[in-house]
Amino acid sequence: MLYKVNELAKISGVSARTLRYYDGIGLLSPSRSDENEYRLYTASDAERLREILFYRELGFKLEDIGEI
Repeated sequence: MLYKVNELAKISGVSARTLRYYDGIGLLSPSRSDENEYRLYTASDAERLREILFYRELGFKLEDIGEI
């Protein structure tokens, strides 16, 4: 299954802006982009986002999460 930014934002509870920020800093880059240049996230990307959010809840900094 592929998710657009707004779809992944909705199911994960984070904003689309946050997803774009994570992409910009290289923390969570979409696996695919279609011909319209939409960011497309896979189920694996969604799982990585769950991990990122879990570590954020534990108090990890984004730069530390990127090294995990």
